[in-house]
Amino acid sequence: MVTTSHNIGTMAILLTAAALTACGSNNGGDLGGGPDPAALSASRSEPSGDRQSGAPGQDLANPLRIVVLRGATPEAGAVVTWSASGTGALLTPSVDTTGADGISTSVWRLGTDPGTQSSQAVVAGGAEGSPVRFTATASANPGGPSSIEIQLRSDGGNRFEPANVTIAVGTTVTWTWIGGIHDVTPSGNPVFTGSGSPVSAPHSFSQTFSTPGTYLYFCTVHGTPTSGMRGTIVVQ
Repeated sequence: MVTTSHNIGTMAILLTAAALTACGSNNGGDLGGGPDPAALSASRSEPSGDRQSGAPGQDLANPLRIVVLRGATPEAGAVVTWSASGTGALLTPSVDTTGADGISTSVWRLGTDPGTQSSQAVVAGGAEGSPVRFTATASANPGGPSSIEIQLRSDGGNRFEPANVTIAVGTTVTWTWIGGIHDVTPSGNPVFTGSGSPVSAPHSFSQTFSTPGTYLYFCTVHGTPTSGMRGTIVVQ
């Protein structure tokens, strides 16, 4: 009986040791194995183009940039879809394939609405870190004037001065009555909100132009859409 009990105890000890060895081996593999060499990952690659500022409706100065890796090795041929939120926003190209360095880039044309905008890059088939997200700030005419003045004059002839201007998206135009009785009435397409009924100087009226286009306008007292006191605003 003593011998039998001794043998059973010995066997139990050996089985327990084997189980602990197996668990230790598995744990050691998890701790020291590192990233799966077959797993895809995606992330921003510096200079990534994240957090830029630009004019609404215009291309950002620097392209967006991500890198796709398989384990620690650049993944060539990964398909990346680029997209952005906001009216008029555009990524070019919208679909790209990574090069031998695993890099994909795209140029972001901001939407026409001022403020914070967002975009993303999605790796086809899935990858850790995908979608890779970016933000940008659309600010009215960064680095330049955010407003201009057009005068409405009667001295030496009824006219808008200057009559024809080109401005950046997001610029505010202020019409200032210097003399006479006038109005600002849009014509053609696209249109904007006019000043209303004719009024006498002094007076002013402002309009912010957030969408690219050629805007035509005239004074109903001294002009028509095709002659007399009229003007043009090109927004780009």
